[in-house]
Amino acid sequence: MPMHSRHVPMTVAEYELLPFEPGWQCEYYDGQAHFTPRYHPVVTMLQVGLRAFTAPCLIRPATAADAAELAATYVASFGVTIEYCDYTAEAMRNAAARALHEHFSGERGNPLSASRVAVDPHRDKRLVGAALLFTGRESARLDLLFVHPGWQGRRLATALVADAVNQLHCYGERRLMSRYHIGNDASRRWHQQFGFIEEPDLQRARLYLRAVQSELWRRAQLNDLPETERARLENERAQWQAQVEELERVADLQGFEAVCPDYRWL
Repeated sequence: MPMHSRHVPMTVAEYELLPFEPGWQCEYYDGQAHFTPRYHPVVTMLQVGLRAFTAPCLIRPATAADAAELAATYVASFGVTIEYCDYTAEAMRNAAARALHEHFSGERGNPLSASRVAVDPHRDKRLVGAALLFTGRESARLDLLFVHPGWQGRRLATALVADAVNQLHCYGERRLMSRYHIGNDASRRWHQQFGFIEEPDLQRARLYLRAVQSELWRRAQLNDLPETERARLENERAQWQAQVEELERVADLQGFEAVCPDYRWL
């Protein structure tokens, strides 16, 4: 099922006690809480090195001729994620075609031969996943990564990117940049498990600081804050507060672009 914005009837008192979700904007009007996606891409960086991996199916280099067939897998993969919240079926198909065209035509950057697609050996050699890379200003970039839902949970995304990273290593590339939507928890977990590190990001730090501050206040109001949990949350708040203050100093000295990694991506 596609992901949709949420519109939940509740009182003002109930609204004020809602947890703060960094990936969602929440407004209250007409007796409802209205949740819509917050657009904030989290930029990450990986140090390139050889990776051992086991692929659950055939993986081969991607070519521009794969674009049309990959579109259906793109729709199936992203149609249920926050990035395409509230998209109609037609809008989703158009978005898939546009993204793949922009990648393979070089509009986003020079497509790299390290890009990989996954082939289902049992269903007419159908393409069931892709890791598509291009050349960026500072480093190679993981532009698009998607796996058909029927193949998710088999470490196929990891195999696709590991194969691509091994190719980058052979080319002498040292770093690979990627990004994920702040509200896409599955993508966040995958990036962290693979070894990607979030770039310093003032807006992200402010959102997570706000989340932990909100949780401390909310749990106190509900009388549901044991001392061990309070200590954990206060420690987390102190860490985010220190990060915010440091990044604000950097912004004052070097400008906001220095603490907004998405500017570098664009």
